[in-house]
Amino acid sequence: MKIFITLLLTVIVSFFAYYFYFKYSFLNNLSANSEIVETSLGSVEYTLKGNNGPVLLFIHGTPGGYDQTTDATEKFRVLTPSRPGFLRTSIRLGKTPFEQAKVFKALIDALGIDKVIVMGVSGGGPSSLEFAAHFPENTYGLIAFEAVSYADDFAETDSETIGTSDFGLWIQLFSMSFMSNESIASAILPNQQNRNKLVADPKNIEKLKELIWSVWPLSARKDGIKNDYEQFTNISLPLNDIKIPTLVIHGDEDVSVDISHANELIKKIRGAKLYTVKGGDHYMSLTHAEEIEPLIEKFVLQYSNQ
Repeated sequence: MKIFITLLLTVIVSFFAYYFYFKYSFLNNLSANSEIVETSLGSVEYTLKGNNGPVLLFIHGTPGGYDQTTDATEKFRVLTPSRPGFLRTSIRLGKTPFEQAKVFKALIDALGIDKVIVMGVSGGGPSSLEFAAHFPENTYGLIAFEAVSYADDFAETDSETIGTSDFGLWIQLFSMSFMSNESIASAILPNQQNRNKLVADPKNIEKLKELIWSVWPLSARKDGIKNDYEQFTNISLPLNDIKIPTLVIHGDEDVSVDISHANELIKKIRGAKLYTVKGGDHYMSLTHAEEIEPLIEKFVLQYSNQ
């Protein structure tokens, strides 16, 4: 009996030791893979990927950070800041969408970038919309991708995730290592056709895992998460003031951010164009990449005069 208890305690201690080592290494890698720049408003964490072409300013969702981004191409670069409250950008820099838009302006000024295409994804929608409205001289165009566009309460829907501890969420995410690709797809995607698209290419599964891990650890993103949900319930965005070319991309099966948010943008932003992804849900950037990526590249190059 003593041997059994000793073995059990050894396993438990080893397991928790591995968890803390994993978390320590994960946070170190997050810090090592990004840059910090001193702006007029304070320190901002970011990555700038790619070597050529105009800059796509990618504004991540909730929860997220600079690690929730998109790939640069041979034709354009991608600048991704961690929004205030996420990872190493302090919430003190800006709480409201407009305050965060001013942080993005300070960031491009500090990096010597004059003009960008701004792309707001999901919870990054409000601050990207504010950027487009208030800094048109610095904005070639706007891409609203599954973007939040009006006051809505998302906290109740996401309460199970945002209320989970780092350890509890780590257990869930780590368990994916032992799941088949089909099982992972089934756990995430409700649409069978989308599951089939996902598992058809192993690279899609790897990108899905990267996307899922970009919410962890929650403790490093909690200030931003809490602030976003507080802001989203009471936002009033200056959509009528946006006068730049605007492309709205939304899936008709998105249950995380309803397509009515896209319709609001089309109604309020003069000249905005809607592209509806048939069967697209909140993970459509993976399942419909062949359809979506050319749209984004075409828009970036067309309106940045490339």
